[in-house]
Amino acid sequence: MTGPLTEQKPHGVLKRLYHGETRADIVGRWKMWFALSGVLLLIGLAGIATGGIKLGIDFTGGTVWQVEAGKAEVADVQKAMADLGYDDVQVQELTQAGAKGGDARFLRVEAEATSSPTKATTSALDKAGKGLRGLDVPDAAQGRIDAVHDNLDAIDGPFQTSVPAPLKAIQSEIDKLPARLKAIKGDAAKATSARKAAARMQADVDQLDTLEQAERSRVGQDVTSELAKLTGTPASQVTVDTVGPSWGKQISNKAQTALIVFLIAITIFITIRFELKMAIATVVALFHDLLIVIGLYAVFRFPITPATVVALLTMLGFSIYDGIVVFDRVNENTKLLNAKSKMTYTEMANLSLNQVLMRSLNTSITSLLPILSVLVVGAFVLGVGTLEEFGLALFLGLLSGAYSSIFIATPLLAMLKEREPQYRDLRAQIAERGHGTVVSKEQAREEDDPDPVKTAILAGPASRPTGPPPRPRKQGRKR
Repeated sequence: MTGPLTEQKPHGVLKRLYHGETRADIVGRWKMWFALSGVLLLIGLAGIATGGIKLGIDFTGGTVWQVEAGKAEVADVQKAMADLGYDDVQVQELTQAGAKGGDARFLRVEAEATSSPTKATTSALDKAGKGLRGLDVPDAAQGRIDAVHDNLDAIDGPFQTSVPAPLKAIQSEIDKLPARLKAIKGDAAKATSARKAAARMQADVDQLDTLEQAERSRVGQDVTSELAKLTGTPASQVTVDTVGPSWGKQISNKAQTALIVFLIAITIFITIRFELKMAIATVVALFHDLLIVIGLYAVFRFPITPATVVALLTMLGFSIYDGIVVFDRVNENTKLLNAKSKMTYTEMANLSLNQVLMRSLNTSITSLLPILSVLVVGAFVLGVGTLEEFGLALFLGLLSGAYSSIFIATPLLAMLKEREPQYRDLRAQIAERGHGTVVSKEQAREEDDPDPVKTAILAGPASRPTGPPPRPRKQGRKR
């Protein structure tokens, strides 16, 4: 025999959050979330408009020096670089294993190129590149011509002369080759002539590369001498690397291609798996995340490097996963809405979001913790610049992605769906029956006339029948 029923005490906030029993009106307050995102985006755009995006030397071209620090400090190096005429310089202090055991301090100095090719040289490089692409040569020689084009595309300058002689020789070959091939009979002979021309042009490209490296080395000699004097290290032990902007351009172009392919693929997948409006909301949230992170980089003048680009592409995958968690529950609960329901689509989406809120937060937190450790260890313990750049972009991106999947994507989806005739009619019918669009706390706990659709949603997918009811067993005769 059971005792009298006693009123159950309501769960605490954390316990209700854990069980998906919260009733926070997240979707209904979409204006507040959109306004907050709008302010952040405007601040980011203002940062881009005023200060611009700061690109690393992989995109702008420049020189990297690394030397054992000795008694020199970061401030000493910065002052010396400013005296030499280098304005935008990054100086990092690194800790590495020393040659005699223990840890040793190193200084890493990055400076953009102080000289650039003349306009005449830039125009000549562009003209030669387009000319190589436009050559009509036999297929047997096309690979050689393409290789020359790719190698020439990696040449940026600077050069001491206005237009280097090897570049003029390349253009001369390009201009003469069509007429030369036209005068030759037979595809084999034409291919042989084209391959010989490609070999001559490749030799000229190699000369251009040698001139480019020599000019960059000359520009950096003054810094090498100054670093050697400050640190007490022989100039021969100062490591110097020159970086041309072409590699950064290739990374940027490939990243743009990867982003376009990713967005197309994810749009197709979500449209097939769920629906087009969910795909639209997802893509808008992704652009929101990208713009937020890039805006923060512009405001705080963080340099954008290839590691940053890779982190941004990685961040998109995490954002997609977090949004799919919410949309999967919304899609499941949408099947329960009908003309007799007392819930609008917005209320159903909000209830679905509350049900998976804890799961979404857990996903974001467990993703952020290892990235935070990478950022802290890379920046403050190991002093590895690449880890710092990768971790910072990914950390900011995951924060923005966690926010957008909850406060941007789902409210936007509800706005799009409420425009559909069936859900617009449902909202009108609910208004005629006298049910409000916002559920109060008392109604959320108990209703005199409960909505069976809401009851099924609150019960969760596990309680819903997944197939036809079992047939009753036949009663056999007793023997």
